[in-house]
Amino acid sequence: MRLIVAIFFLPILAIAQEPIPVAVPVHSTISPYLNAYSQAEGGAIQNTQDVESFIHKIASKRGSFKTERDYLKYIFTKTHQRYLRHYEEYASFNNLLISKSYNCLTGTALYALILKELNVPYEIFETNYHIFLLARTDAGNVLFEATDPLKGFISNDREIDARIKIYKQNSVLQASNTDKTLYRFKIDIYNRITLDGIIGLLHYNLAVQAYNRQDLRTSIVHLDKAILLYQSSRIEEFSKIILLSVIESKLERSEKETCLRKIQSIRQHKMPAIASSQSYQ
Repeated sequence: MRLIVAIFFLPILAIAQEPIPVAVPVHSTISPYLNAYSQAEGGAIQNTQDVESFIHKIASKRGSFKTERDYLKYIFTKTHQRYLRHYEEYASFNNLLISKSYNCLTGTALYALILKELNVPYEIFETNYHIFLLARTDAGNVLFEATDPLKGFISNDREIDARIKIYKQNSVLQASNTDKTLYRFKIDIYNRITLDGIIGLLHYNLAVQAYNRQDLRTSIVHLDKAILLYQSSRIEEFSKIILLSVIESKLERSEKETCLRKIQSIRQHKMPAIASSQSYQ
């Protein structure tokens, strides 16, 4: 039975802010991230200007809302209508930009960029199988669940706490397809990450996808890029899986040795249990 490694990000939260400016700065602060997210797969930068134009439009609507929560609900709804139309487990950021297909990670990344450009304080957290976004408003917290367009906007404190508790349980459903066995972490992850860390996780997911295609070389390339941008214990665990797979593979001897050296180089990076606690704003 072939091991299928689960993409380790499913849901997402976002949470509110302090006073929000009406307009987006003339010089976008998120362009470098939009370009980096778009180029994670390689190839040309996709339609990132459309996102910046979208943010400019929603920023201009700020004065139409009496409360920050109402404005955030507007952002949540409009973003889903514009970009988060089709959930796909293995959707890349380019899929989001081009075909409006997304997953937990890319949906969270988009919300983070929008909040950053609107000067909304936020923090991004990862657990074993989820990523979520937290922010504050003058009236309390708000949660955005990017994978739930109907009930994913949560402003009740008890409901927010309950949702986060579920995410921390680190459970994942067994695949219904009998030829797939989902990998379960042997560790508990609860890290705060930055927008740079998101780039690393995009490469991590690409490494998982390549592994599931049995493309070990490409998987190693993306895992190497991931660890340069974000050190996570999930990368440590996944590197063990790849290491064993390369050893048991039918790669030519010279190629196998090259892959093994690269994996050992990746594994030399010591993984901290908790990522930097500094909020990226």
